[in-house]
Amino acid sequence: MIFELLERLGRKRVVLDRGPSHPKYKEAKPWMNVYYILFRKRPIWFPFNILIHELIDNDHGEGVHNHLFPYITIVIRDGYWETLSDGKHWRNPGFIGFRSANKLHRVDLKPGTKPLTLFIAGPYGLRKVPRASYGQKFPTQQIQQSRA
Repeated sequence: MIFELLERLGRKRVVLDRGPSHPKYKEAKPWMNVYYILFRKRPIWFPFNILIHELIDNDHGEGVHNHLFPYITIVIRDGYWETLSDGKHWRNPGFIGFRSANKLHRVDLKPGTKPLTLFIAGPYGLRKVPRASYGQKFPTQQIQQSRA
């Protein structure tokens, strides 16, 4: 019900699993529904935003990603697998994660689930590393592969 209202108010966005710069952009499919609780277009000077993420598919490919800002994520429904540099971790409903903008990770779903998270985006300008590129691996994986 709340999601229908947010959609009618223009506060829903469907995010595809790859952006226009991806070589296989024409094969893009829906990856996540984002519902904007606070700002649909947050002013860059405002320190935070509150959103709901409804994940509908795994992160695409084998790569990892980071974010433009630090964030807090609270798993509300279903849970998901999060892969970090130290391994793969199950995130149950109730899990609260605090992440820096520099933290590389990927998210994978259990089949038949649509995890829901409350996502609190922090201030812009705190990321100290470049944006992750498509198919990027964790730095330790890159080192191991270059030695092989």
